[in-house]
Amino acid sequence: MTTIKNVAVVGATGKIGRPIVDHLLASKLFKVTAITRDGGILRDFPADVTVREVDYNSLESLEAALQEQDALVSAMAFEAIHEQKNLVDAAVNAGVRRMIPSEYGNDLLNPKLAAFPIYQPKIAIRQRCERMAAKNPDFSWTTIHNASFLGPDWTLDFIVDVKQRKADIKDGGDVLFCATTYDDIAQAVIGILTHLEETANRPVRISSVNTTQNELITIAKELGATDGWDLTYSKTEDLEIEALQRWAKGDHSDEVIAMFINRAFIGHGWGGYFPVRDNDLLGIKGLNRDELKAIVKLAIER
Repeated sequence: MTTIKNVAVVGATGKIGRPIVDHLLASKLFKVTAITRDGGILRDFPADVTVREVDYNSLESLEAALQEQDALVSAMAFEAIHEQKNLVDAAVNAGVRRMIPSEYGNDLLNPKLAAFPIYQPKIAIRQRCERMAAKNPDFSWTTIHNASFLGPDWTLDFIVDVKQRKADIKDGGDVLFCATTYDDIAQAVIGILTHLEETANRPVRISSVNTTQNELITIAKELGATDGWDLTYSKTEDLEIEALQRWAKGDHSDEVIAMFINRAFIGHGWGGYFPVRDNDLLGIKGLNRDELKAIVKLAIER
């Protein structure tokens, strides 16, 4: 396969997209183009980032923006996943060699997750990539499965809110799950783009650390957050049943989506823990316990 030099990034200002852009630039291996519907929001990027404004509803617009791009990395937000349909088609038409669609999170090849409605848009895009790769040998794809996101601004509120000392303990709290920092997701992108043959047309599975809810609470207590914990307890099986019932009745609220997500990454055997990972191939060192404690400390103090 050809060497990747020119990389287009969609969703470049987001929590996933911005670290990807920063790491691509820091590697000095790539020229970066930010694809956006609003060029004004990218004013804070370095001058060496090219900005191309597009209309995501226009295949012609996207094809023009992707000309001479070797790779396309999508970091589109959850609610915009369906807009990648035109991106896939435009990437193929423009001669893009590798696409990384926005499928960050759980292992969606786990058949249990295929029945969850919240994941259907992601699965549909990956299947579109598969069909395009089968018909166009010069095009290939890779998805990144990182299970939970690890950072003081999301995971440590969603899983265990160490600042407010509050958590809903799922399935006893000792179920091991993978969690990945945004920086390590960005490193995975670099690893994919520098190991094209090894990562072609398959998912890569990564994590910064494997942990549990109870371990995170223990760490928080070690750091001084000892008193006043508000703990509730639930079973992810019950959450799954309730989520499916409410979704069928038209309730697509954030609360219901969270029920699906909790079942997906904390439910034992549901795709939130990867016994085999691609960390070594992609150059991901991961975190030791002291580094995990540092993230928890930031979450407590912010």
